[in-house]
Amino acid sequence: MRKRQAVLQTYLRVSRRSPEEQVLRLLIELGAQFVGAEEGSLLVLDEKSNELVFAMTVGSRSSEEALIGQRVPLGKGITGLAAQTREVQIGAPTFATRQARKPKTGGEQPKAVLAAPMLIADRLIGVITAVSFAPRKRFGSREALLYGRIAAVAAVVVEQRRRLAAVEALQRGKRLPPAASEEERLERQILETVARLLGSRPEAKAQIARLLSDIEALL
Repeated sequence: MRKRQAVLQTYLRVSRRSPEEQVLRLLIELGAQFVGAEEGSLLVLDEKSNELVFAMTVGSRSSEEALIGQRVPLGKGITGLAAQTREVQIGAPTFATRQARKPKTGGEQPKAVLAAPMLIADRLIGVITAVSFAPRKRFGSREALLYGRIAAVAAVVVEQRRRLAAVEALQRGKRLPPAASEEERLERQILETVARLLGSRPEAKAQIARLLSDIEALL
């Protein structure tokens, strides 16, 4: 789906059919399966608008088509609250999204929601969710603990992709994509400085390595 790929590429730098995309989808599928949810989604953070954007949904193709690109303000509903508090949240939905109709359950809106923030250190990059349309379904503390761990793994996958992309671009002399945060911008500035040093003084690699080690010891 082009729309899904556009969201993933724009906010997470995850390209179509990449190993990272497959791992993220697998994590969401496994999470939804283990907690007994009909659907699971990944939402990414748009820092400029302070909103979450649906980037991936598993369990229903029609739901994915309906949800991709929809936005959830931080603090709104269970999903927005998980992003705002940086904690796993469970409960009945309080923020409506445009859902594809679910003929088996007779309803359009989820009856129970589980949302876990994807964090890199203290920086939020997104939220993964599980939803159920069954009227009596409720998520508990065990499911919340599991989803917190799955969200942590998903965040590591995204962060590793970003770091690898930056290193690959530097090695090839290509322009880096825009940084997703101030922290990432500073990390890239450090990488670019080291790359320039190595490029201008390739014979001084040992000296540069010692200087970096000295800086690390001081810090």
